[in-house]
Amino acid sequence: MRSGRTVSKHFHSVLHAVCKLHAVLLAKPTPITEDCLDPRWKWFKGCLGALDGTFIDVRVPLHEKGRYRTRKDQVAVNVLGVCNPNMQFIYVLSGGEGSAADSRVLRDAIHRDGGLRVPSGNYYLCDNGYANAEGFLTPYRGVRYHLREWDRGTGGPRNKEELFNLKHSFARNVIERTFGLLKVRWGILRSQSFYPIDVQNKIIIACCICIIL
Repeated sequence: MRSGRTVSKHFHSVLHAVCKLHAVLLAKPTPITEDCLDPRWKWFKGCLGALDGTFIDVRVPLHEKGRYRTRKDQVAVNVLGVCNPNMQFIYVLSGGEGSAADSRVLRDAIHRDGGLRVPSGNYYLCDNGYANAEGFLTPYRGVRYHLREWDRGTGGPRNKEELFNLKHSFARNVIERTFGLLKVRWGILRSQSFYPIDVQNKIIIACCICIIL
């Protein structure tokens, strides 16, 4: 029988190794091509996938809880996830405080060393929590967008803006499904951990990496 100390040692060794190899283990971005037949993605030539943020509960010292508290009073980190159309993570940044806006976490990802890079001519789909800028395509504002808005018996798109938003929403939904799969597959992400916050962030990244293995 292995001691708790031995198990802990191996746990941290494996966690460190997985995180150290994240650049190798994460999926590589591949743009949608002209001959794509996927009904969700064929409209978005050059697109690499979709991104969004999600909250994952964490345990932090009492004096830090204010920074990690979300608008719903949840103590959590705001995790930026970027995935391809096959529900594989391309990039993950964990550690954003729960009070941080999605757009701020994305800016952090873009400006940090080894952060998120978008090749010229390519882009990711994202919702209106982000700015419509080079490399990031958002839907029209003030127009029906989320899939649940199309399930209320209100009929199909009534103009080109609604048509674009519907197709955008169908494709971008891949990141929401990927986050859903992540939390179902890894029970450790569904409750607060007793590990220090830096270890909790490494666990989140490792779970995102291992979702594709």
